[in-house]
Amino acid sequence: MKRLAVVLGAVLAIVFTGTAAAQAYRHELSFFGAYDKVDEPEDFTLSIFNLRYGHFLTEQVVATLGVNRTNFDTNAAESTTTALTGGIKYYFTQVAKRGLVPFAEAAIGFAMVDTGVDDSTDLTWEVGGGAAYFISDATSIDASLRWYQTDTDGGDTEGIRLFIGMTTRF
Repeated sequence: MKRLAVVLGAVLAIVFTGTAAAQAYRHELSFFGAYDKVDEPEDFTLSIFNLRYGHFLTEQVVATLGVNRTNFDTNAAESTTTALTGGIKYYFTQVAKRGLVPFAEAAIGFAMVDTGVDDSTDLTWEVGGGAAYFISDATSIDASLRWYQTDTDGGDTEGIRLFIGMTTRF
């Protein structure tokens, strides 16, 4: 009887250990941003902060919800934008425990723009790609290049941004 209990315990330990090790991550949380202070030819400051939550739909596809805060400040004016987006992220390979994993991403949402003179809620979107370099089983340092556009009342604001950030999966 004692021998049966030991064998059964060993089998259960192997089964549950294997299941836990093979279990894929279901969520990811990313923080990334940029800060730029320019003194010449004109003084201005630009700060961009992003927080993005992702839920894995498959091992390579992630549905995302993001919050973006951008502040542009010059001697003449200041503009603040807060955007709420929903999107999709596609890892070209399965999320690795180590190494480099390329990805593509796209998002669309609404941006609340405050220029100090006028407030508006506008459509915003972005599309881009990048790579995640895994520094541990669940955490990566990410770099991405994104083309973005916000359709403001005064015309379109668009450009390309390079982001560096960190993502952890759980």
